[in-house]
Amino acid sequence: MTSNSFFPSTESGQIVWLTNYSSKLSVHSSACGISDEEVTETLKDVRYYIWMLQHWHPAVQRDGKEATAFKLLMVNGSGTGSNVPPQASAFPDPPHVPAPGMQKRLFSQIARIKANPNYNEAVGQNLGIIGISSNVEHPVPEFSVTVEMGATGPRVRIDFKKYGHTGIWIESRINGGDWTFLAIDTVKPYLDERPLASGNLHETREYRLRWWDKSEPHGEWSVMQRAVLGI
Repeated sequence: MTSNSFFPSTESGQIVWLTNYSSKLSVHSSACGISDEEVTETLKDVRYYIWMLQHWHPAVQRDGKEATAFKLLMVNGSGTGSNVPPQASAFPDPPHVPAPGMQKRLFSQIARIKANPNYNEAVGQNLGIIGISSNVEHPVPEFSVTVEMGATGPRVRIDFKKYGHTGIWIESRINGGDWTFLAIDTVKPYLDERPLASGNLHETREYRLRWWDKSEPHGEWSVMQRAVLGI
């Protein structure tokens, strides 16, 4: 069975992942042995999956809370509140309801895609189906920084390896100041093309990285790396 460590743990992250997968599946389906008919059925699954997470489930949870609050008001209230029961949420145009087991079918499809001889890392990255398999061997990002000339002047180039992670979370500080968020990068290298701050003839820029997966940073900070720009 394929590893599903690529699948976000949070529902908000799952919505993002499902949206990306459904938008890219038809690009790679033919080469990876997925028929047009199966793509159509998968898109129905994903459409319902997203609707369920984004609309139906939050609405019925809210209905339940409102119903409980109304019950308590009517049983124990002071008589000053509204005695009109809350209306249940309505869904005028719900998507097609698929058979149970959407996630099982999805992960089975991904296993077949990965087993196809035409599958490669680029396909996996595009579909978002490369799991995190190297946390033990690479608990923190490894990277290097170099100063090079860019289109608008000197810039800092950050080279890194993802080792199966989605990307990296980068923080930076200038001339010993506070650490601040700089970027999330999923495509290497990262280019820091910020100009020198007004009044600065040179800057010492320090960088530290964490892994970024499932729409959030995690793990320990990397070893700090330093670059000097200016004169």
